[in-house]
Amino acid sequence: MDDRELRKYFCTAKHGEFGTDFFADAESYEVWDEIDFTDLREVAGERTFLITAEDARFFAEAALCDEPLMRDADVAAAAPYGELFVHPVFVTAIIFWCIGSKGRGNWIRTPGARNPGQSCVIHEYLRVGETIHVKMKPHDRYVKRGKYYLKYAVDLYNQDGVLKIETLTTLILPKDREGIRRFLAGQRGVAD
Repeated sequence: MDDRELRKYFCTAKHGEFGTDFFADAESYEVWDEIDFTDLREVAGERTFLITAEDARFFAEAALCDEPLMRDADVAAAAPYGELFVHPVFVTAIIFWCIGSKGRGNWIRTPGARNPGQSCVIHEYLRVGETIHVKMKPHDRYVKRGKYYLKYAVDLYNQDGVLKIETLTTLILPKDREGIRRFLAGQRGVAD
């Protein structure tokens, strides 16, 4: 699907700001054998994410969640929580947004990467009106059945510095730049 076709599904202001061509900067994304495990300092992501009611509502809709507390502001206002409830899986989209494409952690966008899962500890639910930023650091790197796994600890904080969510984000990555080039050339076998 090309970008013009994809854009017809964009519903929020942020949709238009988020680049959809992950191949464009592929040569600048980190790969498995380049992640520096001698420097385990925590670093901030490139951007912050202001959670709007529009973001919460359209994410729930895109996730095919029909829960009125996540989609209908009037219903949510009358409930004990008092506002739209932000879908817990929205954390993944926020991480993607906040990490960005230029600095450490951009391996999350690496063409050819596959997601075997992530763990997530919610300390406090995300709320409409919060501005979220991430702090991240390398956690683990290993080879299993010929696949190259990378884990990062990515923690989400609000504008007041309150830890909202801790995650361990895991991807199977191309081992090196040549792996990215093979993927960009159309070699998409799971064994590579």
